[in-house]
Amino acid sequence: MQLHVETAGSEGPLVVAIPGGPGFSHGYLRPALDPLADTARVAFVDPRCTGRSPAAPIETCTLEQGADDIAELGLGPSIVFGHSAGGFVALTFALRHPELVLGLVLCETGPSLAPVSDDSPPPSLRERAGPEAADVARRLFSGDRSAELDFVRLVTPYYAGPEHMDVPAAVFRLSSINGAVTQHFFSRLASSYDVTPRLGEISVPALVTVSAWDWVVPPVRGRALAAGIPNAQLVEFAESGHLPYAEEPALWERVLREYLSSLGRS
Repeated sequence: MQLHVETAGSEGPLVVAIPGGPGFSHGYLRPALDPLADTARVAFVDPRCTGRSPAAPIETCTLEQGADDIAELGLGPSIVFGHSAGGFVALTFALRHPELVLGLVLCETGPSLAPVSDDSPPPSLRERAGPEAADVARRLFSGDRSAELDFVRLVTPYYAGPEHMDVPAAVFRLSSINGAVTQHFFSRLASSYDVTPRLGEISVPALVTVSAWDWVVPPVRGRALAAGIPNAQLVEFAESGHLPYAEEPALWERVLREYLSSLGRS
C-alpha cells in the first residue's frame, strides 16, 4: 500500500512524522514540525485508512502493519517522530525495522497501556472536568462512537493544561479522523500493546517528552520509556497536557532542535 506523504524541506536529515489517534491524519502536526524545514526534510505520513491514504480492511489497521507500511515507502534511514498512538507505531517500527531508524522522538506516548502504579499522577479528567466528561471519554475509548460529539464538547479542551485549553480545538481541526480506526484499536488491540520487555533493544538516541497535565498518556508512561531505552533523554513540559508542541511551542522547538543537532554531532 502506498501511503499518502507530504514533505517539507529539501536538505538535512529525514524526519518521518506519524500522527496519533489512531485514526488522525497528519495535518495537526504541521505547525509543530514545518519550522524544521530550514534544517531537515520532514515527511508527514497519513497512515492507512486515514487522511488521503487508501482505505483497507479495518482488521489490517494494526501497529505492526502501520510500521511495515512506512518501511515500504522506501524513504531510507530516518529520525522517526511519533505523537501519542503514533509513538506506538514509531516504537514498533524501531523494533521491526531497526536498520531504518537513526533516532526517535517519542512525544506523549508509552510502551504499554496496561495499568501502572503512579505515586504522583497528573489530575485526572474526572478531577478537572467532572464525571460526565470522564464517562464520555470512557465510552468513546471503549468503542462507542455515539459519544464523539459529546467528547469534542466536554473532553477535548482538557487535552491541554489549564492555561491552554483553547489550543486543542485549534490543533485538531487541522486533521481529519477516522473513528473506525480509533474504535478498532481501543476495542481490539490496545490491551495487547506492550513493548516494555524489548525497549533495551533500541540502541538509537531517543528524545522522550512528557507533560505534567497529560491525563491521556500520563508522564509515568514516558518515564518508563526513558528508563527502558538505553540512550534516551527525558524532557518534561510543566505547563502542558497532551499537546506540548502547541501549548509551549517555543520550548518545544528549542528542545527538538537541540536533539537534532546532537544527532549531527554523534
